[in-house]
Amino acid sequence: MTLASLSDNFVHAATSVVALAMLAHAAEWAFTRERRTAVQSAERAAAKATRTSGAADAVGTASARADVAAESAGGGVAVLPRLGDGTGDPTTGDSTPGASRADRADMFSRIGIALTILTAALLGAGVVTRGLAADRVPWGNLYEFAITGSFVVTVAYLVSLRKLRTSFLGLPLTGFILVLLGIAITVLYIPVSGLIPSLQSYWLAIHVSAAVLASGVFTLGAVASVLQLVKARQERRALAGVGGASGNLANLPSSEAIERVAYRLHAFAFPVWTFAMIAGAIWAAAAWGRYWGWDPKETWMFITWVCYAAYLHARSTAGWRSKVSWISLVAYGALLFNLIGVNFLISGLHSYSGL
Repeated sequence: MTLASLSDNFVHAATSVVALAMLAHAAEWAFTRERRTAVQSAERAAAKATRTSGAADAVGTASARADVAAESAGGGVAVLPRLGDGTGDPTTGDSTPGASRADRADMFSRIGIALTILTAALLGAGVVTRGLAADRVPWGNLYEFAITGSFVVTVAYLVSLRKLRTSFLGLPLTGFILVLLGIAITVLYIPVSGLIPSLQSYWLAIHVSAAVLASGVFTLGAVASVLQLVKARQERRALAGVGGASGNLANLPSSEAIERVAYRLHAFAFPVWTFAMIAGAIWAAAAWGRYWGWDPKETWMFITWVCYAAYLHARSTAGWRSKVSWISLVAYGALLFNLIGVNFLISGLHSYSGL
């Protein structure tokens, strides 16, 4: 088996594993929803039982006192019952409502994370063996960029699990990676080949590695921004009395917490993207004799930079906090067009990197 075919096998295996990770996270969301529903039902039943028990206790107390008076008059000894001991309360007991569902939700969460780690390992192996097969850095075309980007997104998510508590991103992110890998395998794939002379430079590793890292973290931030917008809409509807914290959206943190996560991701990726743009300009000077020529790829990289700069500026401007997620998605749309649309729709000096 050649290194090229081994790389393909690693990528195919990663695609299968990330599909299983997505299913595990879907099961986690389902059991979390069931647990929340069970707890809410138990709380309502407990409140109802408390009201009923209170009324019964009042009647029982009056009756007991009457019996005491009667027994005292006859010289007997009365035994008063204990009030409110909770015996026979169907809402109490050793087991907590939804505990078994919580255990299953946690189990599927751990399974999903373990499968995501395996996905990252397989993708890393696929990228490395692809580079060894080509005897160069594996970033010479869109297929290689896609599998490397998937690897970076996966690793960024796993790192953010500890740093930013982003477990709520598990289901949508694994779904996104599955779609990206599916497109890479079915649409973007090309066999291993060499590089044209203008790409045979150490600046390829510097410029493209920075672009891949920034794109991966921007992707994670875009997923968080989408969830923030959906959660914020649910919160507004709840305040208006239209709906409450129900469904799978109730599994998410507050919209403000999600927005803070998205901001930290974008704030990390923006300077990396800036460095990639500067490194590309230096490489262009070495390859084509000019730093900037308004080539379509250069132009859209700059447009993407401006959009993300606008996002960061709006985020620190009073009155714009509720709109920043939309701006970040516009910026991510510009990023996707720069990475994919320019290669397919517009010809330029970067046309060799299309497929």
